[in-house]
Amino acid sequence: MHKDISSLSLVVIFTVIPLPCTIFSAHTFILPADRYGHLDTHIPDVNYSARVSESEQINEGQEYDARDIKRFNDVDDYARMFIQHLQYGKTFDEQKAFRIFHETMTWRKQNKVYDMSTDLFPANYFDRHAIYFQNHDMNNIPLLHYVIRVFHKGQEDNEAVKRFITYNFEEQIRNHPGQRIVILFDLRETGLSHLDYDLIKFVVNSLMHYYPGLLAYMLVYKQPFILQAAWKLIKTWLPTETQNSVKFVDEKTISQYISLDQLSKDMGGTANDTP
Repeated sequence: MHKDISSLSLVVIFTVIPLPCTIFSAHTFILPADRYGHLDTHIPDVNYSARVSESEQINEGQEYDARDIKRFNDVDDYARMFIQHLQYGKTFDEQKAFRIFHETMTWRKQNKVYDMSTDLFPANYFDRHAIYFQNHDMNNIPLLHYVIRVFHKGQEDNEAVKRFITYNFEEQIRNHPGQRIVILFDLRETGLSHLDYDLIKFVVNSLMHYYPGLLAYMLVYKQPFILQAAWKLIKTWLPTETQNSVKFVDEKTISQYISLDQLSKDMGGTANDTP
């Protein structure tokens, strides 16, 4: 039994039955009461009442990557991703949990997510600093910066950019399982010609379906007036119960979420580091 947890919302016994595979794991999770992840960097420890320690044999040719199944069985923080999203709702939806798991595992194998590495991307994807991790919010949650104006709408290979976005998500859960992230959409000097709905929708869908539980909240920084209607539309892509996780900030209000020593000087902070 792990450490005491002062604030609990529910206990879930989560037995995954992948379709059409066999049962391969059983976990008991204690979920925290916090809905958006601002207060707790990590989900509290798991209370293990049932655990299958060894993976079932996954036959070649099935819908899932055997390495993903092994990670699900071996890394509890990875397994918890698939029920963390339930904190946004009022009740545990077992069928939804099964569906999200199945969709995620199928998508991962189809897109060879487990095999992604830096070698797959041109150097300028990293050098342009359009999407990158840097610093933390006030609760020590990592910040993933997405500078909208850098990837030029209509001039990029969107499928390659989507893989690069996935690569960043994947690096986070691989190196820091159980750690949530804040996405900081930087809209400075951004107009309608920069805003690629296809890429933004991919980010939202990935967080809701393929990386459930990864997102703590989103910050939209310095939204231009011309993009207000666009971001109202984007917000509707989120489930109703998660829309409050989108925060619109400027140079005066961003310090409510990120301390000045974690903000670059061009955003009004004092951090000396550059991307």
